[in-house]
Amino acid sequence: MSHSEYANVNSRIDKTILDIKNTGIIGVQINSTLHNIILNLISNKISKIFVFDNDKPVGIITDKDIIRFLYIDKSGRRLDGVYAAEIMNNVCFVFDNMTCQHAAQMMIINKISTLAIGSKENLEGIVTKTDLLKYYVNNQQDKSKVSDYMTVSYFSATTDDKLYEIIKKMILYDISRIVVTDGKNNPVGIITNGDIFKITMTTNNLDIVQSSLSNYTEQDGLWTEAGFVGSQLAAETMTEGIITIDSDTSVKTAAKILVDKRIDCLGINNNQGELVGLINKTNILYALANSNKGYQQ
Repeated sequence: MSHSEYANVNSRIDKTILDIKNTGIIGVQINSTLHNIILNLISNKISKIFVFDNDKPVGIITDKDIIRFLYIDKSGRRLDGVYAAEIMNNVCFVFDNMTCQHAAQMMIINKISTLAIGSKENLEGIVTKTDLLKYYVNNQQDKSKVSDYMTVSYFSATTDDKLYEIIKKMILYDISRIVVTDGKNNPVGIITNGDIFKITMTTNNLDIVQSSLSNYTEQDGLWTEAGFVGSQLAAETMTEGIITIDSDTSVKTAAKILVDKRIDCLGINNNQGELVGLINKTNILYALANSNKGYQQ
């Protein structure tokens, strides 16, 4: 490799999160109700939203936070009686000179998917897992295989299992997805937090959710086995099919598929075509976090 070629590689590698930040920040005020927050998430087709106190960022709410809240909270309030301050998590602020590799490490350590660039006084932009995956695809020279980073063990459910049990399992084990199998243990789909959120909180169903919440600890409540959400079957909720790749596929190729398809998980097959693991955005963050400045001779 010539000196100029090596310099070009380094110029790509040394990018900071300032180079990949996005400023399309959607937010709500701290006194916003859960009803309004849900409508914002749905109408903007996003999975997270920032919470502001006037112009100061004070929290962040994800669809996963909302699902967990609705499952655990037993106050019986309607969606318009729950406020952002009760659900939001702290914002993780970082400086814009942080490298993308260090940003990946920060997300992994804190188990978060978004970093805020700036301070409580001035939010300059954000960096998400997807932003880091795009950086990884376009800049890294890592030759790792998905077998090096995939999740070997995963949780599964059958097509006849009710969402009540699936949601309980996802919250108990703090997981974001469950593989759905048929009667012969063949994978036929996947359920994510996003799938559960969409089927629960579609605009047309908000009135049903509202009325259910006032009584969701009873038999006909929202989250019980007989409830509006809990009684749904996995087959009715899942995203059908799982996009799969071979275990010797490069992590970079897997990252590109996730970005291009706008999904967050791929199945990994062995030589016999059997599902042996999953690789998601967080797995790929590990590859970025472990990369040696993205350059291998």
